[in-house]
Amino acid sequence: MKNKLFIISIGLLMQTAFAQDTLTVERAVQQVLRTHPALEQAAANVRAAEARTALSKSAQYPDVSALAEYTRIGPIPAFYIPGMGNFVLAPDNNYDGHVSAQYTVYDFGKTNSGIDVAHSRVQSLQDAVELTRTGLALQTIRTFYTIVFLQKSLTVQDEQIAALQQHLDITQKRVIAGSATKFDVLTTQVRVASAQNQKVEVLNAMEKQQSFMRQLLGLPAHAPVIVNGTFNEDSTSLDADVLFQTASDRRTELKMARDAERTAQLQQQASAVNESPSLKLFGSYGVKNGFEPNLDVWRGNWAVGAVANVPIFNGNRTEYQVEESKAAVEAEQAHTAGAIKQIRSEVEQTIADVQAAKTKVEISKIQLQQAHEAVTIARTRYETGSITNLDLLDAETAESTSKLFDLQALYQYVISKFNLQQSTGTLLN
Repeated sequence: MKNKLFIISIGLLMQTAFAQDTLTVERAVQQVLRTHPALEQAAANVRAAEARTALSKSAQYPDVSALAEYTRIGPIPAFYIPGMGNFVLAPDNNYDGHVSAQYTVYDFGKTNSGIDVAHSRVQSLQDAVELTRTGLALQTIRTFYTIVFLQKSLTVQDEQIAALQQHLDITQKRVIAGSATKFDVLTTQVRVASAQNQKVEVLNAMEKQQSFMRQLLGLPAHAPVIVNGTFNEDSTSLDADVLFQTASDRRTELKMARDAERTAQLQQQASAVNESPSLKLFGSYGVKNGFEPNLDVWRGNWAVGAVANVPIFNGNRTEYQVEESKAAVEAEQAHTAGAIKQIRSEVEQTIADVQAAKTKVEISKIQLQQAHEAVTIARTRYETGSITNLDLLDAETAESTSKLFDLQALYQYVISKFNLQQSTGTLLN
């Protein structure tokens, strides 16, 4: 009884481990988006931009500093008056410690313009994070379904090899019985070898895709990659106007283009106020020696004042900066317009791909059914001696090829639907 319970427990543990190791497309995407270094890099760029924004905001606050200074001078400044003695004007050891503050009262919007530009750049980098997420998700989905396709192709290859091997055994027996020739055996052996070579190619392609999936998932080398997926044949809406409107609202590339245009406009505004005057207040308080009548006694001292800075001429630097920023705005506007056209083209192309792939699926299913019927008829006629061994091999090869075409059509249909989601910005929604 204990041994039986132990065996059942081991079986449950193995099933649990298998379930944990098996990847659905949803789990694969989630894991990639949780651990991929590219997203960590993009998030770090956002944090750096946020820090730069906070840095630009620091100009809105007073600048406070403390200073402690010691100076020894020589010769000591002094003069002598006959009958009155020697008068020392400064001590040889001079000490000074004070706290000073400076605050910009008004700068005609220069500080606020810099803050607005920094905020806009943060938004651009946040959109870049989303673009990275979408790109990684699409890579993961394509890799996942490529592995599924190769696994199913491998099954077809194994079925073909098994059928050919069985056919070879029968042919060899017929040679012994005198109802077949050595040529029939050689022809079948060639087909077996060809099918085995195709299987090697499929295995090689699968290993490459599994290696890429391990890279995406952050798994160690040679870690098992077990996927569990099917080709969903559900139809999808192909209304071009609706899909383009969705893409215009959701495509991250278009958001980034608009963010860049907005940043350029804010930079233009910031350049226009570079020559604006500024008014600053300052004040300090501290202790130092060197005051009459006792030069060595430390005494409190203070100073307050105001500074007005009015630029007069800077070599036309501001004019050139405004001209440059204006050109940058025009360039970003052109980039936005180009992005809109590009997105419309991508939506139209992916719609065409989905339509073509769906048509191929319908054709491949008919072709597969016809190939299966042809094999059934060929096997019956071969048993009666109506056709040759080569005719039967051709029919069986055509059936295997039709199965692969059907898998290829389903794979392309599924991938084209995900490409359509990516082109409309709905892949991760």
